[in-house]
Amino acid sequence: MQPVENAAKLQSVISDDLFPQVQHISDVKQVIEEMTKLSQNIREPQMKALLLLKRMGENKYLHHAGNPYKEIISYITGEGKTHVANPDYYLDTIEGLIPKPPKPVILAEKGMRK
Repeated sequence: MQPVENAAKLQSVISDDLFPQVQHISDVKQVIEEMTKLSQNIREPQMKALLLLKRMGENKYLHHAGNPYKEIISYITGEGKTHVANPDYYLDTIEGLIPKPPKPVILAEKGMRK
């Protein structure tokens, strides 16, 4: 009877670590709400385009009244990031929150290759 009791204890310890509790939907909702405020970072080509717009707006010869691109720049760096964010950004985060079962371990004898 001793090996059976040890096996049951071992299985209960292992199952707690291998199969964690699924997070509540409120936790996932909170993460998504936080992500919508932050969204994605601006990538290098986008940053170069913003710098070009800023530089073009500083041309006093063409724009006497000031930088006409100021509103576009503030939109892109502010709420525009969330409006054009790739949906994969959010889906990858949700997928990362879902616990995954462990991969099975396959044992084979050394000489079994064909």
